[in-house]
Amino acid sequence: MSGRPPAARADGHSLGQHFLRSAGVAARLVADAAIVPTDTVVDLGAGSGALTTAIADCGARVLAVEIDRALSAGLAQRCAGRSNITLFSCDVLTFPLPSTPYRVLANVPFSRTSAIVHRLLDDPMGALVRADLVVQWQVARSRAQSGCGAALDLVGAQWGPWWTFGRGRRLPRRLFRPSPAVDAAVLTISRRVPPLLPETCAADYVAFVRANFARAHTRRDLAGWVRGFRRG
Repeated sequence: MSGRPPAARADGHSLGQHFLRSAGVAARLVADAAIVPTDTVVDLGAGSGALTTAIADCGARVLAVEIDRALSAGLAQRCAGRSNITLFSCDVLTFPLPSTPYRVLANVPFSRTSAIVHRLLDDPMGALVRADLVVQWQVARSRAQSGCGAALDLVGAQWGPWWTFGRGRRLPRRLFRPSPAVDAAVLTISRRVPPLLPETCAADYVAFVRANFARAHTRRDLAGWVRGFRRG
């Protein structure tokens, strides 16, 4: 990625941002994610801070990332004096992720969902433990299905040895400002313990999947990919 992308307008449209209307909804998402005071939680695309403050209210340490300067300034005022919130005014795709165990709870910009998920999952050597991401309903539904025995797509085959996927709460479009064209849902991503393959095998395994996926007559299940890699 080259250069700094344009900052989002206040309505969030330039980055596909849709802000939660209710602090109550944010609090329920924090409860669903089972955030505890000992967690370090990254809020990617913090916006006006609905999730940031809800996470902080339960005692966790929050790293809130927001590229829009106006939103970032407003969030800094809103969170002034809260020692467990650290604000970063930068791009979520270049923000240096923690090197010690951390979680993500974020209402991510819909237009950047794919790039953000790749940033979090492509390198299983990172310190991510779990991510709960508010995404478009169909994105959460399809990714959760591929984690429950459905035919894998290419990225599902690549991520599967280290990550599991689930679908959490459905969020009707009326809960957001501005309202998106479709409902949203929480996509839950958890690190496998133990993993199906050592994290140090990731580069070789991904190369194996990419080299063989297009030639497969059917999309094999995850166990088939892992067995094939081990045989190879």
